[in-house]
Amino acid sequence: MPVVENMTYSRTSIDSIKGWIFGTNWPAVYIIYNSSSAYVGETLDLARRTEQHLLEQQFEDFTDICLISDKTYNKSVILDLESFLIKYIGADGSKKLINGNAGVVDHDYFYKEAYEDDFLGIWDKLLKLEIVKKSISDIENSELFKYSPYKSLNDEQQKAAFYIVKKLSDIYNASKQSLIQVFGGAGTGKTILAVYIVKLLTDLCNNRKVWSTVENEEEVLYLQKLRKKFGAAFTIGFVVPMGELHKTMIDIFDSIEGLSGDMILSPSDVVKKHYNLLVVDESHRLYQRKHLPGAQTAARFDKINKQIMGESYTGTEKDMTELDWIIESSDLQILFYDPLQAIRTADIDQKRFNTICKPHLAEYYNLYSQMRCKGGNGYYNYVKRVITGSKVDIHEYKIIENYKLKAVNSIDEMSSIIYERNQESGLCKIIAGPGWNISDDIIIDNQIFHWADGKKRQKENTIYSVHKIQGFDLDIAGVVFGREVYYCKETGQIEISKENLKDNFTKSSGDVEMRQFVLNIYLTLMTRGINGTIVYAMDPALNDYLKLFFN
Repeated sequence: MPVVENMTYSRTSIDSIKGWIFGTNWPAVYIIYNSSSAYVGETLDLARRTEQHLLEQQFEDFTDICLISDKTYNKSVILDLESFLIKYIGADGSKKLINGNAGVVDHDYFYKEAYEDDFLGIWDKLLKLEIVKKSISDIENSELFKYSPYKSLNDEQQKAAFYIVKKLSDIYNASKQSLIQVFGGAGTGKTILAVYIVKLLTDLCNNRKVWSTVENEEEVLYLQKLRKKFGAAFTIGFVVPMGELHKTMIDIFDSIEGLSGDMILSPSDVVKKHYNLLVVDESHRLYQRKHLPGAQTAARFDKINKQIMGESYTGTEKDMTELDWIIESSDLQILFYDPLQAIRTADIDQKRFNTICKPHLAEYYNLYSQMRCKGGNGYYNYVKRVITGSKVDIHEYKIIENYKLKAVNSIDEMSSIIYERNQESGLCKIIAGPGWNISDDIIIDNQIFHWADGKKRQKENTIYSVHKIQGFDLDIAGVVFGREVYYCKETGQIEISKENLKDNFTKSSGDVEMRQFVLNIYLTLMTRGINGTIVYAMDPALNDYLKLFFN
């Protein structure tokens, strides 16, 4: 069993640390902390490393040090344990973690799963010592954990982060504005990577030597190069177009050392000052002037366009988009983008999006690996084929391993599954598409449901819209297909009933575009569940079709 021992953090404790069983010449992890802050590190010599920290100003207010190791632990185990503790203490929320996040990546090594069981026991000991407050399950169900900048990056994300750092160091101070695009489907970890990059660059601006935990020598050189270019005056903004996610991100950034909720911006906020760098999450949800939702929104849009364009403003749909505002208001931009998650005609269409980006585009990067759904890329591609494909054959039926995928016979059956699982995790929701007006009650099988808002969110008869849920993770998602979608035996595919489509901002597009937007909505909803998705279609033919593949 690993040994966990707490000591006073002071010079008088050095001899005690030297006398500890793993105090010298052995790999170990340590936590230096006080009532409000903590730092997690790893070393091959605890006594010597502690002496070094005692000379550093940033550690002078700490009061305690917790030492952790085991006779079976080697360097790989220690690096993994350090990463685990950084990730979970960062999301525990009881203490602000002062660590940087560079180098927090998944390490693979022999017998990893067995050692990770040890980590759970270590966490229990930290709970008893009151160094942390929350259980692992509570942390994993929190938004802070899901979007933490301390989340371990997979290999693909780590390569993307390095690529972005390298490109920024090459293009910063260039004579023209420069833009980096990161493409990725739903669940490929775009938001996690975006938050990671903002934290990393913010630490660089604050003169922190983030490269001290980075093993890649080439990456270290580019980080040092960026540090010379960046400074305290370098301004970074994180643009989040969707209201619900915007509020969540403000809370998360306020809870993280070095970040601030003031860094979270709506697209209209960016025109208030000029930024050196704007990182844009969910940039497929940036608006254009055409088909804006509501007269007041259109009026505000026109006002900003006129502010930027002056007398040349005409008030037509060809005028500036929210993407134009972002480019005009910053030197550098990093856009995280998935055209298949554009769900309204007010969203900038892909052709126009690419046209706007092209003069400024420095480079682009693709993310492919499915991170949210445990069914992986196989699940995503399978669901995409079933929902958007034509004449899908029953022989294409696929068992998705490690993932619960089921089509049920009624809303009662779905509600029962979601309610029971929600009692365990608190993160199971029923979600629905644009078959109902957002202002109306939802009637399914003669039962009345309500759209989620601040007052009704905790009720059992609550349903979430794509606008409330896009960008968020669930444990199990219950997806209701409304009467605006039906299965047509003649075409052998899912079709759209314009009569039953109630979202006017989707309905106003042409038939081909309208179908694509509606199917994008359902593909987005089908990728919210981490561990499973339950589906029910109000159209009997569609429900029978889905049961052929989702069972």
